[in-house]
Parts: sequence; C-alpha cells; structure tokens
Amino acid sequence: MNLSSLISNIHWIPVIVMTVFSFALGAAWHQKFLFGKTWKQENHSTLDQKMNIPLIFGGTAVMHFLALAGLSALVSNQGWHNGLHIGLLVSAVWVLPAMTATYLFANRSMKLLAIDAGMYVVLFAIAGLVMGIW
Repeated sequence: MNLSSLISNIHWIPVIVMTVFSFALGAAWHQKFLFGKTWKQENHSTLDQKMNIPLIFGGTAVMHFLALAGLSALVSNQGWHNGLHIGLLVSAVWVLPAMTATYLFANRSMKLLAIDAGMYVVLFAIAGLVMGIW
C-alpha cells in the first residue's frame, strides 16, 4: 500500500462529520457528570493561565481533522467491525503510548492521562466504526 492509494482512500465527508463529533464528545466527556470535575482538579496548575481560545479550538480542530483523515485512509470501506478494531488499535499502540510518554515527562497524573487518553480511545473506536461503514 503506497501513500497515494491511502490518500485516495480518504472519505472527506465522514472525516468532517467525525471532527465535529470529536468536539461534541469532548464537551460531554468534560462535563461534571462524567469526568469534568476530576479533570479540572487534576489540571489545577494549567487552568489558571490565560488561554488563547481561538488557537486552542482551531488547533484542536486541525489536529483532529488530520488524525481522522489518517484513520479514514486506513479503514474506509473495511466494514464496521474492522474499522472499530483498527480505531482501537491506533489509539492503543500510537495515541496512548505517545500521550503516556508526554504525561510522564510533564509529571502529570496518571488519573489525568486516563481521562484524556480515554476520550481518544472512544473517539477513534467510534470514528473507525463509522468510517469503516461509510
């Protein structure tokens, strides 16, 4: 499989849909009734700083779009089952280890890692499932 065939395999509409979905999932994930209270407690040192909201949300949208486009290249037309498994595999062998290394070096809590990485495991699993069908 070469790069041009992977890029031609991307289905852009589901990438856009899942990018929007990633913000809905993140909003729900960080509500007090789920993980918001614990997330805020664990992030105490960084939430007090002035935040550049356009940069945070714009950058997140671009990064999610790129990541989901890459997932689409791998799972489009593979069926929901394969899409789900590939989404889980990507999050377990790339996203989680990369985030864990970053959190270890930043001396951030493993509870915070579980919340943050958990959202990406759910996102990539759902996105893989959807994109596998689309």
